[in-house]
Amino acid sequence: MDPVNPWTPSTMDTHMSRLRRRLGVDSAGIPYLRPKPKGVEQYSLSDEITCDYANFEHLAERGLPQGAAGVLDLEAALRLVRGKPFGGAGAHTWAAPLVQTMNTKIVTVAHTIAFQRIQDEVLDIDAARHAISTGLDVEPAAEVLYRDWMRVEHRAGNPVALRQVIAQVRQMAAEMGFDDVQDKTEQLIQQLTTSRGAAKLR
Repeated sequence: MDPVNPWTPSTMDTHMSRLRRRLGVDSAGIPYLRPKPKGVEQYSLSDEITCDYANFEHLAERGLPQGAAGVLDLEAALRLVRGKPFGGAGAHTWAAPLVQTMNTKIVTVAHTIAFQRIQDEVLDIDAARHAISTGLDVEPAAEVLYRDWMRVEHRAGNPVALRQVIAQVRQMAAEMGFDDVQDKTEQLIQQLTTSRGAAKLR
C-alpha cells in the first residue's frame, strides 16, 4: 500500500484475500471486495459500500449555492464530521493532500452555516456556534471561523463571550507561532469593540 515500498503481487493478493473474507458479502451474496478479474490492475468495491465524505461532498455541493435555503443540507453534511479526517489512526503521509482538501471543505461548510445562521431569515445562534465548534475541531487555526464566532456573539448581544473569543484567537495565533492575528481579524476586533463600529454592525 505504500507507493515508496510497494508490496509484491503475491503479498498484495494474500492481504486482499484476507480483507475480502473480513468484509463479507453484500445483499446479493457477492464479496464487498470484488475479486480482481484477469488482466485488470485494480480491485473494486461493491456499490453498496459508501463513504461519509462522499455523502458530505454531495450535501455540501447541493447546499453551498443555495444561500439560506441550503443551510439544512450543510448542517446535515457537517453532522457527518467526527473529528479530524484520518485522525486517530496513525500517520498517513500519502493522505496529506486529501486531508488538506477535506479540511478546507469542512471549514467552508462551517463558515457558511455560521454566516447564514446569524441572518434573520434562518437565525439560530446555537446552530452557528455548533458549526464553528465542529470546524475548529478539524482546523484549530482557521481564523475565518474565529471571525464568524465573533460575529455570532456580537449578534447574540454577548460582549463577555465576544471578549473571550478575541482572547482565544490571540492565544491561538501565539501558540501557532504567528506574529499576530490576520489583518481581517484585527479589523473586525476593532469594529466590534468600539462603540461606533459596534453600532454599525447591529
